[in-house]
Amino acid sequence: MSASPTMTLPPGIPATNTETEQEILGAVEEAAGGQERVKALWQLVFFYQEQANRSDLAVPLLELIIRESDDPENTAIAYYTLGHIEQTSEKWAEALLHYEKGLSLSPRHLATTYFLYNNAGCCLNSLGLYESAKRYCRRAIEVNAKAPNAFKNLGVSLYGQGNLKGAAWCWGKAIKVNPSDPRAAELLDQLLAKHPALKSECPWIHRALKPLRKTSRG
Repeated sequence: MSASPTMTLPPGIPATNTETEQEILGAVEEAAGGQERVKALWQLVFFYQEQANRSDLAVPLLELIIRESDDPENTAIAYYTLGHIEQTSEKWAEALLHYEKGLSLSPRHLATTYFLYNNAGCCLNSLGLYESAKRYCRRAIEVNAKAPNAFKNLGVSLYGQGNLKGAAWCWGKAIKVNPSDPRAAELLDQLLAKHPALKSECPWIHRALKPLRKTSRG
């Protein structure tokens, strides 16, 4: 059962005295409850996080959404957003906890599941827990093998464990999936600069870099 829709907003709101904020607060106040109110609360979260640069207010609003929502899918997204906020501040352990809570709800939407696994893997990499990170990244790839993020993060896991060829393969795969994303290319370039022998040991690296050459030629 969901909590009462009349729960008060966190302290500090309103915060900006802008017309946009007042309009959203009006929508929250007028919402009948349930999903209508949760939808309005999400609008307020996005306003504080993306427009007002007030993640400190977005966090308690997300916690309020979690308490009020009876939709596991919506709650999983709220945990993902909390994790992303913590991850942006490099609070890896805190972010990981949120991502794991989101995954525990078994969200149906593949995009939600993918990014919960992927971002959890990224946090584990940052904590130096490469074996656990590998498992999360591989689960993300099982969900969606057409996105580059988890391949890039799996490469970081393998590199952290000394598997240079495996890391190169993952970063090459990320480049193939999305040549316009520079992160995997930068990691692969750094790897080859430190270990130039890989170019001759792994001829397929040249094929992995072909999409980048095509992109650079326009």
